[in-house]
Amino acid sequence: MKITKGLAFILLSVFLLNSCKKNNTDRTNQEPLPNDTETVIASVTGIVVNENNIPVQGAIVNLGTQNIVTDNYGMFRFQKIAISKNNGYVRVAKAGYFNGNRNFITTSGRTHNLRIKLLPKTITGSFNSATGGTVALSAGGKVTFPASGITDAGGNAYSGTVNVSMTWINPTATDLGSIIQGDLRGITTDGYERVLETYGMLGVELTDGSGQKLKIATGKTAQISLPIPAALQTTAPTSIPLWYFDETKGRWIQEGSATKTGSNYVGDVAHFSFWNCDLPGPMVTLCINAVNQTNQPLNNISIRLRRVNNPASVSYGFTDSLGNVCGAIPANEALVLEILNNCGQVNYTQNIGPYMANSSLNVVANITNGVTITGTVVNCNNMPVTNGSVLIFGGNANYYNVPVINGSFSVYVLECSGPNTTFSAIPFDYATQQQGNAVTNTVTNGVLNFGQLTACQTSTAVYINTIIDGVPDFFIYQDSLSNCNPFGTPTYSFSRALTGFQGNSYLQPNIQFAFHYNASIGVYPLVNLTVFFNFNNASSQILTPNPVINITEIGPFGTGYLSGNFNVNVLFQPNNVTKNVICNFRVKRC
Repeated sequence: MKITKGLAFILLSVFLLNSCKKNNTDRTNQEPLPNDTETVIASVTGIVVNENNIPVQGAIVNLGTQNIVTDNYGMFRFQKIAISKNNGYVRVAKAGYFNGNRNFITTSGRTHNLRIKLLPKTITGSFNSATGGTVALSAGGKVTFPASGITDAGGNAYSGTVNVSMTWINPTATDLGSIIQGDLRGITTDGYERVLETYGMLGVELTDGSGQKLKIATGKTAQISLPIPAALQTTAPTSIPLWYFDETKGRWIQEGSATKTGSNYVGDVAHFSFWNCDLPGPMVTLCINAVNQTNQPLNNISIRLRRVNNPASVSYGFTDSLGNVCGAIPANEALVLEILNNCGQVNYTQNIGPYMANSSLNVVANITNGVTITGTVVNCNNMPVTNGSVLIFGGNANYYNVPVINGSFSVYVLECSGPNTTFSAIPFDYATQQQGNAVTNTVTNGVLNFGQLTACQTSTAVYINTIIDGVPDFFIYQDSLSNCNPFGTPTYSFSRALTGFQGNSYLQPNIQFAFHYNASIGVYPLVNLTVFFNFNNASSQILTPNPVINITEIGPFGTGYLSGNFNVNVLFQPNNVTKNVICNFRVKRC
């Protein structure tokens, strides 16, 4: 768990430009090129949810060279690591979903707070590679594929059925702040950074019958068609630049254009990821400090900005524990600032701007439905916790990581569920790696005091450690490491990716194993083990007869832990070398 201390604005579509403006991408000789290599030390925490706002456990979250797996609450945290100052980039991968991508401007020393909603990746339709074909979404979005225009990932001609997974992101969606890809800052064809106004996004992935990725052949193109929502029809230009999201750079990159044809934008593309119809323009940075009428920081609340003359163009951001948020906004645009509660309802409105240069703004908001949540936390020795936090959660997948300062915690939240809202709290002591049991209480007259919580009942230490032919490989995290997916009850699998990943492919080193068990301490069959040192040196064959795994700890679902160990000999390819693999693990139980 982690303290929430900041988040850059998620820039969505903040301003309107008409097609006759020629200077959207113009630059001066004084304008620097974007520099994504400069880093600062900062932290990131967040929650990953699915399309139904249910926390997603076991999603792999990547930031730079580090991976973390979301825990039972869909939470992740990266603590005090080097992050690109200009372009912090978090990528989330989970089987059955399109990758979630989020960018932010990083502030040194802050903990940036993210909320990422994953979009389901299911097969929308298929076509024969020899003849080509058209695949369309019922909600909008269409792709027409050329004949004999598909290859495998290595560029070899592919013959057979091509499965197409697609998703369309409606630029007027109420949950746009959670599903947006990137933060809608793009790099133009001449290499300069601009803020983007989106008219819709389309994600596309091609696979064969076994799930292997396919792509458009070199020299071929496919035609994409994105619906233009009714609210944007009158402002949509006749021609608009196309941008694709580059997951290697973590950037929207300008490439090609689309033409308004009826109520759709139509254009040709030579490859697939997420494609975006956007108008670019100049930007400045705005930092906001928000408090309520009694000077309490409005922490971890959603702030939305709308353009005065185009209410459909919006941007979002979440404040940190001090009520601060910074991010890119369009230059020289009059805006409306809105503070939202957890149901997306507007609680406060204020006209701001325009801004010609980087600026700061203090906001004092008159809030009527705020809830003050307080309490204290002690450790196993009944002493105040000095390095910890409290996870507070309620309805609508609303989670708050509240810092414990000198044994006390306090957070001010905006609720929408009425005067008797119920919250639960779990205390954590990072110094001793202990957590307490969940405690539930109800708000009374805008106040909820949890009293004294004890972070002592359960150790939070989690790890998957290996010794291969006597060489130890110890990696210890405070977050869950388990990619815990029941894939044939009662079989469970766990995996650990130690360094960066490309797409959904793990880099070195990585261990994956699976076993059967009946939810009690004991010895069970080890049914699968794979150890990667690199793509050409992996084990998949266990040589030890009747391999077993020893389960030594089984906690309750959701809040408990699963511990165990195994010792087996395995065959490593491609050199047919036998190695002894010893593994000790403790992971969150799903």
